[in-house]
Amino acid sequence: MKTLQTVHRKLFDQKLAWSQIDKKKALAQPEQLELLREACLVESYLPVYTGKMMALFWDDLDATTIFTIESIEAYGHYYVLRRYLETIGYKPVSDEEVLELRERERGVIYTDRVRELVNFMGTEHFAAQFFLDMSQLLDEPVLAAILPEFAAEEVVHSQFAFDLLQARIRKDPGARSEILEHARNFKHVGAYVRPYVPPAKGDNVRSIRAFNEKFEKLLGQPLSDFLVEEVPDAVR
Repeated sequence: MKTLQTVHRKLFDQKLAWSQIDKKKALAQPEQLELLREACLVESYLPVYTGKMMALFWDDLDATTIFTIESIEAYGHYYVLRRYLETIGYKPVSDEEVLELRERERGVIYTDRVRELVNFMGTEHFAAQFFLDMSQLLDEPVLAAILPEFAAEEVVHSQFAFDLLQARIRKDPGARSEILEHARNFKHVGAYVRPYVPPAKGDNVRSIRAFNEKFEKLLGQPLSDFLVEEVPDAVR
């Protein structure tokens, strides 16, 4: 589609120095490329996921604005990663893969606002760490240079969800228990359509600790404290 290609060029051609990508360095790290490919597939789902969120939060102006921004920036991540894989010639993502992935949630209607905000907050939190870690792991400098920008956008997205949850608590302090319940059962949005969403590094402790601290700010007590309270005395 000619018009779409023109808009893509205007939006994304200046994101990366495409002609300067070092294909040899990129292809020398297949494990990292597999992670980037997985991230690309997850990002391909986020724009349609946000469409479902627009329906769920139809009468919430702040939330629908936030999910509009998320949709645009998630699509940007997807486009750049997909084009990058095509450019270096590493397992290009096909249209069929994206459509098959989206089809898995096609008939799902989300009905729980708090559940989705908790899952979205966590998803973007871990995505920020993923892109930051990848920027440090990659030897290919062109993509490595833009990933911190992706990470910064994900930090903002996670904070968006935090702010929406915080507003709910201010309006109704009883919402804490609902948030806690969904935090206990947190699910990465990428896992809605993918069997596993891997971190960039095997040691994800720092990111998990930071996620715990988010809930401390939100609930007034670390999430880990609530989980410990549920452990029987006999096994402590």
